[in-house]
Amino acid sequence: MDIPKPLSDVKIVRMTLMLILGAVGSIPLVLLTPPFQAPDEVQHFYRAYQLSELHLRAEVQNGVAGGTLPDSLPELVKSSVSTQDGISYPPIPSPIDRTPKLASIPLDESARQFVAIRGSAGYSPLPYVPQILGIAVGRWFGLGPLYLLYLGRFFNCLAALGLVGLAVYLMPVAAELVMVVGLLPMSLYLFASLSPDAAVISCALLFTALSFSASTRGNWKIGELAMAAAAAAVLCSVKPVYAPMLLAGLVPGLLRRGNVASVIRSHLILLAVALGITMGWLVFANSTMTSSLGAGHPSLQMSLILHHPTPFMHALVHALGIVSIIDRYVETVGVFGWLTVWLHPVFVYLLPIVNFLFVWKLGARSSAERSVLCGFWYSALAVASSFLIMTAMYLVSAQVGQNEITGVQGRYFIPILVLAGMAVIELAPGRRPSTPSWRILACIAAIIIVQIIATDATIIHVFQVFS
Repeated sequence: MDIPKPLSDVKIVRMTLMLILGAVGSIPLVLLTPPFQAPDEVQHFYRAYQLSELHLRAEVQNGVAGGTLPDSLPELVKSSVSTQDGISYPPIPSPIDRTPKLASIPLDESARQFVAIRGSAGYSPLPYVPQILGIAVGRWFGLGPLYLLYLGRFFNCLAALGLVGLAVYLMPVAAELVMVVGLLPMSLYLFASLSPDAAVISCALLFTALSFSASTRGNWKIGELAMAAAAAAVLCSVKPVYAPMLLAGLVPGLLRRGNVASVIRSHLILLAVALGITMGWLVFANSTMTSSLGAGHPSLQMSLILHHPTPFMHALVHALGIVSIIDRYVETVGVFGWLTVWLHPVFVYLLPIVNFLFVWKLGARSSAERSVLCGFWYSALAVASSFLIMTAMYLVSAQVGQNEITGVQGRYFIPILVLAGMAVIELAPGRRPSTPSWRILACIAAIIIVQIIATDATIIHVFQVFS
């Protein structure tokens, strides 16, 4: 019996499977997750609405960055979650029968007030494009703030899933690794929120896939280069700490001697576009960079690092301790709400490791196929981004001279996981699987389904969604 052509193309099957699992795993979370129970979602709601009115740059009043927004937006926030600090929100019962009450809050654009937008006021508009579109559609239909929240989440979710699906299709080797990372519980949770992390993660995965595709083939196609430059611009304009990732294809490309000039030229274009847009935005929005979220003083902290680096070295060593590493791993897999809601049952935290072992088995190469140099290169780039992440958080969050790096969260490392995983595949010896790859792919999918069920059950239970 002949297999239909679409099903005989394993790339299409992988992409379709990823899109189905992604939709099942994230779209329900758009509604199940109570309003503003994703990290910094309050601020992203304000920022996305501000951008939907085409106000690219935040306002500054009394040294605080924010925007003059309709009164009904902070009213929705206070009706949904409220704490004394107005920054972090503990998990509270949020039964779905509260929705009609929240939905009844109208959007009155004439009554306005200045609202502080902590942290995200200076963010580039690029990762907010899907949320902006969702909110703009809702405003056009005259919907209230709660509907704008859900539409922004939904559009954000669809865009992220589409980009990750494309990344899975384009990845030339170990494409299941992109699937595993893109469908982590934390990834799906962020996709179903207003967070720009959805765009950061999906664009990072897409850029990595494009980079591996070009380096495997030996050159960049014009369309690929344009797509990669756009993804890199989104990625770096929000989080410049991921800039080392832009060089992922450099060493593999240089190993092909006939294409050295083309490879160097392509990477210079990528760097110029991504870093040029990032610097342009930073200059444009410089006046809104009023203060950090934490107790840090970046300029003083940087001066101390340059002249007396010992406290920073101690902080780095502490961050590499086994307890800190386990904490970051757990957060990467999934700690929901405002880092207060753990997955249950706890064994689910081990499942991504099992999935990676399956991916490694699928992607195992012979000694002749492996490239130790490429493996070390990918490792170096992942380490460089990790170092920049911790340095950035030390500058903006830690007190001057503090011996500990504060504010680092596991989700910050999700964009570099595919690069780190490919380093392991290149460096670790292994044999190709004796069982058909379809069976291993089915095992990976089954594990992801268990993760999805555990995530939904955790959210429903902790927030008492149907109580």
